[in-house]
Amino acid sequence: MKHDANYTVTVQGTNFLLTKSQIEFDAPNYFTTCFLGDFEEAKTLHLNISRDPTLFQIISDYLCGYTVLPLSDQVIPPRMSPALALVNLRVDAAFYQLDGLVEQCDNLIMREQIKKQPTRNYLVLGCEFVSSEKPFDINIYKATEPQNRWRTIVTEERLTQEPFSSMETPRSHQGFEGLRIVAAVERLAKEVERVERPLVGWHLHQSTSSVPGYGSRAAKFRLIIVLAM
Repeated sequence: MKHDANYTVTVQGTNFLLTKSQIEFDAPNYFTTCFLGDFEEAKTLHLNISRDPTLFQIISDYLCGYTVLPLSDQVIPPRMSPALALVNLRVDAAFYQLDGLVEQCDNLIMREQIKKQPTRNYLVLGCEFVSSEKPFDINIYKATEPQNRWRTIVTEERLTQEPFSSMETPRSHQGFEGLRIVAAVERLAKEVERVERPLVGWHLHQSTSSVPGYGSRAAKFRLIIVLAM
C-alpha cells in the first residue's frame, strides 16, 4: 500500500509533519510550490519558516479538512486577543496562499464587524384621518387628534419591509407642490412629537368610504411617518 510522502515544516523551532494530502488541500498554495516545485525543499522535504507556531497549528488542522472557525479559546495564542488572532490567522492564510481559509476568515471578520455596529432605530408615527376633496396638506391637521394616532420604534432592518420599503421620501417630491406636501408632513410630525426630528419618509394608504359629514367623495387615509432618532 502506497503511503503519502511526509514533509516537515519547522516554524520558529517547532516541527510540524504534513502529508502530501494535506499540502494539496486548498492547492495550489505555498506548500505545493515549495515541496512539489523545483525548489530545494522538494529535495530535502523540509521547510523552515519564521511564523507563529500556535497559528500554524490551526493551519495544520485546516489542511486536515477540519473546521477551524470560529476560533476556540484553546487555540488562540496567549499574547493575542480573539479578534487579533483571527486577523493574524487571515494574514498567515494569505501568506500560505490558502484561498479557502482566507475567504472563511473574511466572512467571519465581516460578521463580527456587523455585530459591533450599533443598531439604528427609527420613530414611526401612525395616524388616521378623513379628507374630502380638499388638498392633502390642508386636511392632514386632523391626524393630530390623540384618538387618531399612535407611535412605535423600529430598527433599520424593518425599513426594508412593507409598507416602509415603498414609502415616499422628501427627495421624491420636487417643485412648489412637492415642497408643500413635505412641509405638511414635517409640521404634523412636529406637532405630534413636540420636537423636530429629521423626516425619513412616509407612506399613505387611501380608501374610499362613506363618512357622515363628508359626502360620498370622502376618503379615509392611513398615514405612517418615519423619523430619524
